[in-house]
Amino acid sequence: MTDKPFTAIMVSETHWDRAWYVPFQVFRVRLVRLVDRLLDILDRDPQFRCFMLDGQMLPVEDYLEIRPERRADLERLVRADRLQVGPWYVLADEYLVSPEALIRNLIIGVRMAQELGGVMHEGYVPDAFGHIGQLPQILAGFGIDSAVFWRGLGDEGEDLGNEFWWQAPDGTRVLTIHMRDGYHNTSNLGYPMRWGDPSAMEYNPELAMQQLRQAVDVIKPYAHTPYLLLMNGIDHSEAEPLLPTIIAQANQELPDVHIEHSSLPDFVARVRAQVGAQAGQSNLSTFQGEFNRGRYAVILQGVYSTRMYLKQANDRVQTLLERYAEPLSAWAWLLGADYPAAFLDAAWRKLLQNHAHDDICGCSTDTVHQEMMTRFGEAEQLGSTLTRDSYRGLMNHIDRTAQAGVPFVLYNPVGWPRTETIELDLNFDRLDDMADDFRLVDASGQPVPYQVLGHGEHFDIEVIKANRKHEVRVAVPVDALPACGYRVYFATRAAVSQEIEAPVQRLSNGMENVHLRVEINTDGSLNVLDKTTGQQFRQLGYFSNDEDAGDEYDYSPSPTPLNLSSLDRPARVDLVHEGPLQVTYEISSVLPLPVSLTEDRGRRSQELVDCPISTTVTLRWDSRVLDMRTTVDNQAKDHRLRVCFPTDLQTDQATSDSHFDVMSRPIDLPAVEGWEQPPVPTRHQRHFVDMSDGRVGLAVFNRGLPEYEVLRDGGRNTVAVTLLRCVDSISRGGLLTRPEHAGVPCTAPEGQCLGEHSLEYAIYPHAGDWASVYRAAYTWHTPAYMRRGDEHEGYIPGEVWPDHSPDDLTAPVRLKQPDLTGSLLPELSLLTLKPDALVLSAVKRSERGDALIVRFYNPTAETVQATVALFRPIRVAQLVNLNEEPGADLPVDAAGRVTLPVKGKQVRTLALRI
Repeated sequence: MTDKPFTAIMVSETHWDRAWYVPFQVFRVRLVRLVDRLLDILDRDPQFRCFMLDGQMLPVEDYLEIRPERRADLERLVRADRLQVGPWYVLADEYLVSPEALIRNLIIGVRMAQELGGVMHEGYVPDAFGHIGQLPQILAGFGIDSAVFWRGLGDEGEDLGNEFWWQAPDGTRVLTIHMRDGYHNTSNLGYPMRWGDPSAMEYNPELAMQQLRQAVDVIKPYAHTPYLLLMNGIDHSEAEPLLPTIIAQANQELPDVHIEHSSLPDFVARVRAQVGAQAGQSNLSTFQGEFNRGRYAVILQGVYSTRMYLKQANDRVQTLLERYAEPLSAWAWLLGADYPAAFLDAAWRKLLQNHAHDDICGCSTDTVHQEMMTRFGEAEQLGSTLTRDSYRGLMNHIDRTAQAGVPFVLYNPVGWPRTETIELDLNFDRLDDMADDFRLVDASGQPVPYQVLGHGEHFDIEVIKANRKHEVRVAVPVDALPACGYRVYFATRAAVSQEIEAPVQRLSNGMENVHLRVEINTDGSLNVLDKTTGQQFRQLGYFSNDEDAGDEYDYSPSPTPLNLSSLDRPARVDLVHEGPLQVTYEISSVLPLPVSLTEDRGRRSQELVDCPISTTVTLRWDSRVLDMRTTVDNQAKDHRLRVCFPTDLQTDQATSDSHFDVMSRPIDLPAVEGWEQPPVPTRHQRHFVDMSDGRVGLAVFNRGLPEYEVLRDGGRNTVAVTLLRCVDSISRGGLLTRPEHAGVPCTAPEGQCLGEHSLEYAIYPHAGDWASVYRAAYTWHTPAYMRRGDEHEGYIPGEVWPDHSPDDLTAPVRLKQPDLTGSLLPELSLLTLKPDALVLSAVKRSERGDALIVRFYNPTAETVQATVALFRPIRVAQLVNLNEEPGADLPVDAAGRVTLPVKGKQVRTLALRI
């Protein structure tokens, strides 16, 4: 006990960036030496109370790969509460990864920490570049009732103070600690540097007292309790063996604060005891929303567009694991197959290792990001193989005998039926004896129209016929493909002519269907008429280019800015596909861009370099979506390329999807003074951004393009989506958008993103607000998946084509014919989720291995009644938290369905047994 008015808890810790200005293995050598010395200190000095390993388990995993013999020592210290580990697997950037990735991150991290002896149940997120508004709900789903953070508060931080309640949109609250002066406010005590290794310097006890005094004085005025948090650590810092001596001296000299060497859980527990366990029992303020402001720390939101190829790869692999590999593995498991848990775990770990903020944000050296692409590739290989094999296992249970011919099974990964015209690749071999014209039918024999788009990569049919297999790419209209289900189609030899009602029409300068009329202007921009609302949008899809004098953390203009545009520049227009189901044009142009900034970075160079840009624009038969794919051959440096969509809609806000949420943000920036980093106009999106005046709207969808801005543009309210941002340094000082360095000033020439890039997006004109947008966006983002229904592994050796010798191993071989009968109908919804307002987020086997996990959320503000049904009656249903720990049992009706309420913005997770 002490009679001083404040008690400060000193937490010894390190913040461990696995890779940043040097690659992973270089930092791992430092990590192993750090942990070796830490274990020695903890064993040698009982006064050195404890140490926190940065709230993430990946450093522990990396250490034990080199020092497996030290696992028992780690377990002993964790069980003695002298070493705090977890709850995260890796400290991820929250915005740039999916909500399901954050959940898998915590599942793996909590499990690993528990296996080591105990998990730190605190939501420690020290250095992420902002925090999503749904983080309280995600943390609470793991029994974590606190959040401890640094970056993201604006002026509201003056009133919120050090401690407040943070409320998610669904009402979930966690006790929140704002580390106002960072996770390093007492790092390197007694040394004249906050950052870096002080070992070569002499310790100065007077300086240590001055530093402690300063740290206390910064946070004390904002304290709502007698407890203050002092963080003794920084990036890659080692344990300070003199800390017990420093604390003893401080307790003699500092008159108003008593310092104790303890843990973050101890600090949070003391604050909670002081303010009450629940929000209603305290006088703390409550905040609801995201933390993306920069009053107290730079927020670095330019990372949304740094090295866009990383964001695209991450989006592709996340989608593969979440929407295909896990659900298909789960359906096959329910039908008797082994669940590939170890392979899925390996794939997730490879992916999650790329989610640390210095990695996924793209603000590291080139070598770091080269290694990331290798990990993305490994995770994608695993995910693709598991998807293929699990789908084969599912197809083995489907009856594929309803019609003669080659069966193809089409799977819908989203939680509602999909009606659209889609592109499919039909694979045939010489045994199929399929001519160019074949008949496509469903299980009832009803003809299905199609339009041939191409023959694999070879458009010479004679070349194709010479091969054992060939691929025909077709456009096919799909009507009400079952939610989270499949349909079998059959290709037969009999050709048939099929008329299409209201086909897509090619215009002299565009195309038209029943919903949209698209005209291509001479500069390549588009005029689009929404025939339902009568709203005309003009000059959509033009390109805007600015210099970028910034770095990998932030965009910055130069002192003499210069904007270039594709408007009024001639473009070439070529017809690619013309038919009743699909019309596609390719729009090509060359954008002459300054080769780089001048040497003094004050303006753009007068030397120009040509950057070819081509965009394919596709309108399908029954679609309200206009698909666009842009290929850029970037030959310029120091610039930002965006695609722009003038909406001419009068509104003061833009709506985009976020994590388990759809949220609106004001377009105009607030006026601020004295912030570490003023607000920037670029914002984060997941899969869409929408502008609406309440009567009509225009949404822009994307695949892996997470940055947008709304340009007031003389009242046009133009949506600008970033395609490329090209820079060559991790950090620079003196930016117009951020005066000080944000990191280590290392060169990163591959950040210029030279070469060819392919970028996918789409536009969706609509009536009303965003209510219809998110379903259309998620359907577009997650395509249907198809495989040939009789494919399998293996063949019968010796059975070859009769005109080849058995010794000719290059000859086509006859595969063993599978049994095409099955107990499942040729068309079936494996999971039905009602109403359609709900979004299916996850289908997987439980971590315990005994139930099917189904997770969904309600992005609207209104409570709805959810009904969940499977392809077989549900026998037992239970609510579980995000960590899949059991909660309340749920009633199952006579039809084997489950009904439960879902509040607005709420996430629900069920464990189901059939």
